[in-house]
Amino acid sequence: MQLSKPLFFLFVFILIFVRLLIGQPEMDSLDLKIKSASSDSLREKLLLDFIEINYRSQPERCEQLTNQLIILALENEKSANLAMAYSFAGVINKNKGDFSKALEYHFQSEQINLKNNNKKSLATNYNDIGIIYKTMKEFDKALNFYQKSNALAEELGSKRAIVMTNNNIGTIYEAKSDYDNAVKYFKLTFDKAMEFNILSGQAIALSNLGEVYGIKGDNTLARVYFRQAIAIDFKTNDKFGQTVSYVNLAGTFVESGPADSAIFYYSKAEESANALNAKQQLISIYSGKADVYEMLNDYQNALINSKLSAQYQDSLYNESKAEELAEAEARYASLKKDQEILNLKSAHSIAELKQKQYQSERIAWISLFVMSVLLLSYLYKRFKHKQSQEFSKKLLIQKESYLKVIVETQEEERKRIAKDLHDGVGQSLSGIKLALVNIVSRIPDEFDKEKYKLTELSHIVDSACVEVRSISHQMMPRLLQEDGLIPSIADMLDKSLRLSEIKYNFEHYGMERRLKENVEISVYRICQELINNIIKHSGATSVNVQLYRNGKIMVLLVEDNGKGFEFQNKKDNGIGLMNISSRVETIHGEFNLEPSPNSGTLATIRIPIETK
Repeated sequence: MQLSKPLFFLFVFILIFVRLLIGQPEMDSLDLKIKSASSDSLREKLLLDFIEINYRSQPERCEQLTNQLIILALENEKSANLAMAYSFAGVINKNKGDFSKALEYHFQSEQINLKNNNKKSLATNYNDIGIIYKTMKEFDKALNFYQKSNALAEELGSKRAIVMTNNNIGTIYEAKSDYDNAVKYFKLTFDKAMEFNILSGQAIALSNLGEVYGIKGDNTLARVYFRQAIAIDFKTNDKFGQTVSYVNLAGTFVESGPADSAIFYYSKAEESANALNAKQQLISIYSGKADVYEMLNDYQNALINSKLSAQYQDSLYNESKAEELAEAEARYASLKKDQEILNLKSAHSIAELKQKQYQSERIAWISLFVMSVLLLSYLYKRFKHKQSQEFSKKLLIQKESYLKVIVETQEEERKRIAKDLHDGVGQSLSGIKLALVNIVSRIPDEFDKEKYKLTELSHIVDSACVEVRSISHQMMPRLLQEDGLIPSIADMLDKSLRLSEIKYNFEHYGMERRLKENVEISVYRICQELINNIIKHSGATSVNVQLYRNGKIMVLLVEDNGKGFEFQNKKDNGIGLMNISSRVETIHGEFNLEPSPNSGTLATIRIPIETK
């Protein structure tokens, strides 16, 4: 049976159009289920189930679905589902770092649960709000909400919630350095976990007690608690808990020794982590072992463990990429199946159209025209989109070139001024000083006053020489040109922080070879700018600087324990931050600021590098 020409052309255009669209994410299997659901209640359930399972792994997708669920629940006046939707929206935004928006959603959920007197959900609301305030370091507010959650848990008799909320309250006191109250609540957590026979809660409480006593410097008592936690982890066969406890136990021996004990427990943790394939833990374990071996001056083993830590970091990165690929393949398989269904329907339609040839041909010509218009429209939009991408790419290249020229010009001008200061002004001042010293030596002793004044003047000129030399070296350190990045940063830290109240620590590894000149200058200037910001604004008492190479990436970490700043507004008006961002852009790096785990600020710069 032969198709008529219009039907044949229609069929070909359908195949071409579908083929072009097969790479576009039109509708996944969840969308199909929602669309085919028989009622709004079923749609809401499908959305809730998907969000609950995937809100951590697919946050952007779940945020879209949460908004969809909120609209459905509002339309159908389903207050319980609406409260859950707001709660999930709060958790998703918290994980994104948008704390103000997260709090807004949690408070909306709280109001609905208060109205419905849903105490179980309220306990969850208060715990989630407490987590956000703790992350924001608003410890008093966090404590208030954790206590509310604990009170509801006690009222409801929810055993696990009672244990965990008491533990959360203890973590707030620990964060506030109120170690007596922290110990009190962690012991209460342990007692409740014993009363309710919740072994996992017992292990968590013991581990937290060990951390507190470790912070207080009582490593002996800390080890007792960590060993008790390990014993419970063996009872519950909690391999992951065993791994964490062994790592904590090893940490108590790192500074106080003996180092052999630290290595022993790190090795036990390594054995457990390998059995679990817990790569994140293995990164910490190998990093810790590397530190211990470095303290023992066993640089060979330190290097081996450092490399292993870096390998597992790379492995985790590759696994996440593999997961993304698997998801893409799953979406493609779904689209392919949908396409097969579409082809079957098309074949069935063609069989029916055979019975009404005349009418079918007219419809086919019309359809052919419509499909042609759609195809041309699609191709035109794709062409415009491609043009837009090309324009954006050229604009980005132009911007990078402009920034590079500015930075290079600045550095050349710094070199020129530094040279003029050193060779011109510096030499002149040195000559004046020598001349003054010579004059003083020739003045007879009876002219004491004149001799004293000239001596004082020579001291002033000497101070000016030192100041000019210092400015010259700051503008373009000779050490950077001659010896490289590590000595110049060490020299800069010493000169900048030596006379201040700020203690500093500079660690580096994997940086034996020299880098390109523009990269070394940029990294030095970035580090210099960050240190200047810390001195001027942070109120910090300690600074930790780390510079290391991880494969083809160089990482610079600058961490302080100061007062930090408002991260919502970090890009508004900071000239120093703008200078850093500009320099990072010119060498194709990444710049990130975030709250430090020890309070204060952590600056991370990642730069692709090539050695000379």
